[in-house]
Amino acid sequence: MERHSAVNDEQRQILDEPPPVLGSWPRVYLFVVCYLAALITLFYLFTAHFAP
Repeated sequence: MERHSAVNDEQRQILDEPPPVLGSWPRVYLFVVCYLAALITLFYLFTAHFAP
């Protein structure tokens, strides 16, 4: 029983590391959403331009 609580204490002390770029996870998620929106827009414009 002691060992189980020691493992839980060790797991509680582990903190999330910041991402290697942009400094925080919300910024990374925002970048990904903006990137995908821009990519979808570019594909739409490309399709509309070359549609028959």
